[in-house]
Amino acid sequence: MQWAAVRRETGTGYLSTEPASATIKLAEGLDPGRMAAIADQAADRPQVLAATGRTQFDGQVEVNGQPLAVPLQVFVAAPDEPMRMVRFDLRQPGAWPPAPGEIWLGDDDTLGLLGAAVGDTLTVTPPGGEPVRLRVAGTVYDPSLAPSRQEQRGHGYLSTVSLGARSTLDQLKIQVADPAGTEPSRDRDTVVRVANDVASWLRDAYGLTITEIQVPKPYAHPHQWQFTVLLLSLLTGGAATVLLAAVLAATLLNTLLSQQIPQIGILKAIGARSGRIARQYLRMILLVAVAATALALVPAALIARGGVRSLLGIVGIQPASLAPPWWAYAIMVAVGISLPPLLALIPLVKASRTTVRAAIDHSGASGKAGAAAGLLTRLSRLRRLNRGLLMAVRNTVRRPARFWLSVGLLGSAGMVFVAGMSVRSGAQAAEDAKAAQRYWDVEVRLAESARADAVTAALTRVPGVRDVETWTRTQISIAGPGQAFPVSRTYPDQGHGSVSINTLPADPIAARPPLRDGRWPTSAEAGAVVLGQAARIGPGVDVGDTVRLFIDGKASTWRVVGTTDEGESASGAYTTAVGYAAATGQSGQVNMVRLVTDRHDEQSRQAVAATADQALTAAGATVEVAASVSRTETASTGHAGPVLTVLLAVALPLGLLGGIGLASTMGANVLERIREFAVMHAIGAARRRSGGSSSPKASCWPSPAACSPHSRPWD
Repeated sequence: MQWAAVRRETGTGYLSTEPASATIKLAEGLDPGRMAAIADQAADRPQVLAATGRTQFDGQVEVNGQPLAVPLQVFVAAPDEPMRMVRFDLRQPGAWPPAPGEIWLGDDDTLGLLGAAVGDTLTVTPPGGEPVRLRVAGTVYDPSLAPSRQEQRGHGYLSTVSLGARSTLDQLKIQVADPAGTEPSRDRDTVVRVANDVASWLRDAYGLTITEIQVPKPYAHPHQWQFTVLLLSLLTGGAATVLLAAVLAATLLNTLLSQQIPQIGILKAIGARSGRIARQYLRMILLVAVAATALALVPAALIARGGVRSLLGIVGIQPASLAPPWWAYAIMVAVGISLPPLLALIPLVKASRTTVRAAIDHSGASGKAGAAAGLLTRLSRLRRLNRGLLMAVRNTVRRPARFWLSVGLLGSAGMVFVAGMSVRSGAQAAEDAKAAQRYWDVEVRLAESARADAVTAALTRVPGVRDVETWTRTQISIAGPGQAFPVSRTYPDQGHGSVSINTLPADPIAARPPLRDGRWPTSAEAGAVVLGQAARIGPGVDVGDTVRLFIDGKASTWRVVGTTDEGESASGAYTTAVGYAAATGQSGQVNMVRLVTDRHDEQSRQAVAATADQALTAAGATVEVAASVSRTETASTGHAGPVLTVLLAVALPLGLLGGIGLASTMGANVLERIREFAVMHAIGAARRRSGGSSSPKASCWPSPAACSPHSRPWD
């Protein structure tokens, strides 16, 4: 039920925004009028359904004069934008655009993260720009973005008018049509081809420089991988639970039928046919299945409603309806009623065909002595072997069909339980490994690059700072073989799917991430790069290959000398400061700093972050954000936490089901041997051997011949 409702609400919510198929980034922004004219002409290109111009940026934000550690991602459009694509819903009455000097914030998620409310004053500082004071005029629901709390980044929406006359747009967003020309295409190769054609047209017709073409997976939410894992886990766990529960029902029915073999023999002796007996027991099974299904229907619907709300909250989608579709109820009823009779059919037919003679001779054990029974008989001749253990083993295998059903049930439940717990432990271990790689306490990102020596000198004087490590991190794009323009899988939020190049510190504080292949470049080596997993997805390059990287729109050729898995210390591609300077002409410049503090508690980290911001600002640097590493940890936990919770929720019921199956089987074995236990007690078996009441004359057990003439119970 959850799977069906979540899939429906995800498609309805995400697709309602009419997301762009591709984003073409320009090296320089265009004024809104010129961008609108180009977008109108781009919409007339072959296989282009619609086009529009946009821009966005991450900036520092103050709420009522109070600076915040988290940045605000601002989405900007022209005031006359028709909003036919890349849309969002305004929660208050009104329509686009917000009034000059006003901004709309993301729904309660962003308001809670920023600690703001409608009517508050926000001061937003764009990178390299002047602070802009804006009033929060309303809230926006945008299901195309990941939740603010998971990303630790707020979302804002405003028009170019609020940013002043110099505001420009540097993104052309297009929707690519399918072959029929009526619906957006879901084929990424088609989208890439059409986007390349539009980019070539922009270059040739208008002389525009294209820095990157961003084509994420068509119509997939940025957190689609979380959804996929969660839904597959729920679907697999639910299917396994239903199947194992049906096997448990079949095991119990097999036990019941074995106990009623004498009654079946009596029915046959007075003229009952096998088919009638089978139909009678089948009706009983159907009644039990119908009762169980009816009993589970209402709780399942209630649990599904709560689960749908929680799961959709992971991706920031607010459901229009929590009710599962009608066909989900139909499948649940059909499976709940039909599966137990199907699994019980074989023992039911076998029991109904029992002859009168076989029923009279029935003793609860298998009619034929199997290999296990023969082996136990031979082992019983060994005097030193414990007789109680032999009887326990014989009792376990005396009904081979029940034994294998029980072993299969317990083994399957245990297998799925261990697999679920192992996956959860592995995922948790990966998160712990990432946390262990976060050797720094405070991270400072600069809006504009600054001299490394000046940044280091300013931060070493900050109280509580033990080590300073400077980096340069720049978002890049990679052009594969035969590509005229770099194509990436970056989402519209400019975060998910993006790739950055990082300069390796000459004297790193901590060890570098482990290599999968190749080597790290030497500190004086230029033109060498190590690619992480995210950078290898697109072009599919390996050690020894050459690759073209576009840094700030400028292409450069690099030799791949190593590959590594993604780590917490950096992501995308790694090179030396010398190599970065040779490719960009920027020497000795950094835009990111990591600080290690004397004390690692959160209070000390926040104090150092605030002081570092002030010190760098006083030194002339423009700080984008200075925050404790706990913000990164919170974002990481927000991504992996729901997956770990669902895996645990799936694994525990299966383990419990296996335990119930084992208990029911052992209970059935004990019930079948009530008379045998009575005989054992009669000859003096103790409680610890048989599980029943003990007799003071226990010396006769396990062999009556061991009793003395005066101690035999029958004397």
